[in-house]
Amino acid sequence: MNTGMKALCVAALMVWGAHGADAVYFNGKVITMGAGPKQTQAFLVEGNRFTKVGTNDEVLKAAKPRTPRIDLRGRTVVPGLNDSHTHPIGAAMAEQEGEVPVMASITEVQAYVKRIAATTPASKLIFVPKVYSTRLKERRYPTRWELDEVSGDHETMTDNSYASVLNSKLLKRLGVDRNTPQPGNGKIIKDDKGEPTGLILGAQQLLGPLRASRAFTYAERMAGLRKMQSAYNRVGITSTGDRGQGPEGFRLYQDLKQRGQLTVRTAVTYMVQGGGKPEDLEKRIEAIPFVTGWGDEWLRVGPLKTVVDGGILIGTAYLREPYGMNTQVYGYVDPDYRGVLNVPRENLVAMAKTANRLGWQMTSHTTGGGAIDLLLDAYEEANKEKSILGRRFTVTHGNFPNGDAIAKAARLGVVFDCQPQWHHFDGPALGPVFGPERTKWFLPLRAMIDAGVVVAGGSDHMIKYDPRKSINAYHPFYAMWMTITRKTADDAVLGPEQRITREEALRLWTVNGAYLTFEEKVKGSVEAGKLADFVVIDRDFLTVPEEQIKAIEPVRTVVDGNVVYDTGVLGG
Repeated sequence: MNTGMKALCVAALMVWGAHGADAVYFNGKVITMGAGPKQTQAFLVEGNRFTKVGTNDEVLKAAKPRTPRIDLRGRTVVPGLNDSHTHPIGAAMAEQEGEVPVMASITEVQAYVKRIAATTPASKLIFVPKVYSTRLKERRYPTRWELDEVSGDHETMTDNSYASVLNSKLLKRLGVDRNTPQPGNGKIIKDDKGEPTGLILGAQQLLGPLRASRAFTYAERMAGLRKMQSAYNRVGITSTGDRGQGPEGFRLYQDLKQRGQLTVRTAVTYMVQGGGKPEDLEKRIEAIPFVTGWGDEWLRVGPLKTVVDGGILIGTAYLREPYGMNTQVYGYVDPDYRGVLNVPRENLVAMAKTANRLGWQMTSHTTGGGAIDLLLDAYEEANKEKSILGRRFTVTHGNFPNGDAIAKAARLGVVFDCQPQWHHFDGPALGPVFGPERTKWFLPLRAMIDAGVVVAGGSDHMIKYDPRKSINAYHPFYAMWMTITRKTADDAVLGPEQRITREEALRLWTVNGAYLTFEEKVKGSVEAGKLADFVVIDRDFLTVPEEQIKAIEPVRTVVDGNVVYDTGVLGG
């Protein structure tokens, strides 16, 4: 059966099997992640639930005579995988006009611009998304002149939502030249002769309209979300947390659910701007017409979120102390710079207290150690008014928590939403920036788990459909391999003492992901009474050689008892 026909069959199955399809899966190696036996042989699905989990004899005896039997022939089954942090709509729109190649060098950026320029009207901006200097072999951004070489008559910019490089034609239209004063909220980088290099940091008033010019219709965003969910199913993802939407994003998800076309259970995070006066921030939160947990097993409201600082890939993460002298990779040198703080402490405290009072779970984008400390301080202030234990307030990203931060998080019951992809892909460039002492606390999973902090695994998937070549790669088994080996993209091992076990890695993408959304009693493990979300994989996760973990692929993904992805090797 060809791929297109297989996809049609799966789509048809989703329609007729809207409430799950009864089946016995037996003769396998089932990693349950549950409270009972850690491994077993078989399970029974009735409707959209597991109703019996156990040995072959136990499960086959419990099944009705006409229930279909599916022989796993020794294959391994894991619970449905939960990516705690994705941006599927934006990731899909990044390739709405065609595939964006992986660009690991300035030469590859130029090749992409040249190809797009050859087929794009001269009046249209060439926009190259998510170009990070930490991921280019030159360890720097391209210059305006390097873009000029391949842009033809087009205005061109590379971008990562903070740092952009504009070619000469675009700089000229915007009136940026050697005499342009520095903006108060950013930097126009100039060379030794005083000429703009094309690199502009921050300056949202200048760059924001250029980014906003790439608008997409509701229908395009809907189609992209549907396609991306299908891509997630192919790698075993059955649940995810969309980590940043406003009203329009919520409507997209609601519309897709009403059409019966959701194939990934989704908790949608509600974004709130943290600026302004604290009392105005409180009123904005009070005006939101729902709260964490509203919804059902397919679509629910997740936490309230703000953005405290910048990012470690762009040199704006808010640190405990200045970056120092090794920041050339970011395009600037400023030994006293600590990063960007988007939300003042009093606003974070007001937000945490308001969220706690109204019943919201809260989280925030926090990448630097200084930002983590401020967020945990705000959570502690909220806890003084009313206990937040059990509320699962969250640190999103949390790349550099030190020992004190980990201890405070454990005491307050704060959980972490972490992305090992940043450690893997960016460790080679960031190690010299942060130095050995700070790098010891770069994604310290072992220390967090040992302290009793619940950590969920996510990708922060932002661009591309390809599961291993995306920014960031969203293939769960690839990410699990990163946490198990601590290997970086240059094959070095960074922080070997922070390695975790295979079982712990799988927990990050199953039970712990469910815990972050208060759903550990209904999903995250293969147990009787839980939702029938599971993945049959092509090799044994627990025993294959370590280097093969990253190559594991699903052969069947099932959500709510329905097959949403299938290679055909199981039959049935």
